[in-house]
Amino acid sequence: MFIELLERDVKILQLYQDHPFDASFGTSVSIGHFTFLKGTKSYSFNEDDDDIVPLYALISYPFCTKIIHPKGLRYKHWKEKRVFHNSTHKLAYLHPNWFKPDENVLEKYHLKPREYILVRNSALKAHHDIGIKGLVDVWDKVYKAIADYPLVYSKEGEKSHAIEPWDMHHIMAFAKMIVSDSQSMTYEGAILGTPSIRCNSFVGRISYMEAIEHTYELTYGFKPEQVGKMVNKVLELLHTDDLEITWQQKKNRFLSEKQDMTRWMIDYFEKEISKKGA
Repeated sequence: MFIELLERDVKILQLYQDHPFDASFGTSVSIGHFTFLKGTKSYSFNEDDDDIVPLYALISYPFCTKIIHPKGLRYKHWKEKRVFHNSTHKLAYLHPNWFKPDENVLEKYHLKPREYILVRNSALKAHHDIGIKGLVDVWDKVYKAIADYPLVYSKEGEKSHAIEPWDMHHIMAFAKMIVSDSQSMTYEGAILGTPSIRCNSFVGRISYMEAIEHTYELTYGFKPEQVGKMVNKVLELLHTDDLEITWQQKKNRFLSEKQDMTRWMIDYFEKEISKKGA
């Protein structure tokens, strides 16, 4: 990872030589390093609490111009750099203003709405995933609870996906349920109005996941040692009448209380650009 970081730093320098730019924004550590080297403004976007990704925070935040987060994240340092919004990264591409689920996509995979379950396995190989357990550790017990439904598998890092990447959010939107150990896909499914169950060692620790679980009740999280409770919740949801209607109502409440992230970014950067020297 250190070698890859150096390669990224070199490549962003090469990019600047070919196409000089005034500012950069994104999730890459390298944009902050470029600010340190060249003074170009950088805006680091992140949704994780600092203590969840301590190495990322340590090698990125000291160098960035601004650190952009959803409200409610835990942090201790670089307070003067923090900028907070009332949204989430996922609403930059899944807000109804920008994404409309297309039921016709299901025909491509011979699927019917609300009659299949999507299973997502995260690779759990990031630096902050060391020692983390996930769905694979309890899969045998979970499988027995959902085996009566057609299962659509998605495994991070594998090229044999059942679903093409550009179709995945449509498949998520019409699934009966999502069972996963991925924070991102669990969250995406939840804000699309699909019941989602997450199983990994991060449960109870990540602020933005805690909010969508306990404030909006769009998803449920269980640690691997809680697999019994997880299976019971899966079965409960699968046998709940009007499950789709209930989740659509929860989703609508969530959307009514959150900003369109794309619109927020446009407004924010237009103000930044208008500042002298931006």
